Amino acid sequence: MVDTWDDFRRFEEMMNRMFEDWGRPGRRRFMPAGRLLPAGEGKGELAERRQPFIDVIETDKEVIATAEMPGLEKKDIKLDISEDRLEISAETKHEEKKEEKGYAYRERSRGSYYRAISLPSSVDPDNSKAAYNNGVLEVKMPKTEIKKKKPVKVE
Repeated sequence: MVDTWDDFRRFEEMMNRMFEDWGRPGRRRFMPAGRLLPAGEGKGELAERRQPFIDVIETDKEVIATAEMPGLEKKDIKLDISEDRLEISAETKHEEKKEEKGYAYRERSRGSYYRAISLPSSVDPDNSKAAYNNGVLEVKMPKTEIKKKKPVKVE
């Protein structure tokens, strides 16, 4: 039997991705993953923008996000972490050039990754750690203490 909650989770992720880019200048609305970027973003070249697949696991002490991002070097990956949000971006560039007697061959490709997700709990960005190995990025973010409710008397 298919789990209905999985369908709801996928729908929620799709809606979150749609609204994450909604107000960003120069972005096409409802741009699905793997489409070409709007003119000007590829700096004169065609560039493919991908959204990495991300799994988020919450434990008692931390939030762990793993993202599939093959073909990158760790120096190309940029992370921005706030208390409730994780942003991952990266850019790939490849150029191949062959020159032999009678012909020249040149091929260039370029692509980028971008994904922003809301985190299930507040995390400590200053003590977060990331590792990239065999095309998989793992980000461990320690949770912050949940502040207790404080009753306030209405005057």
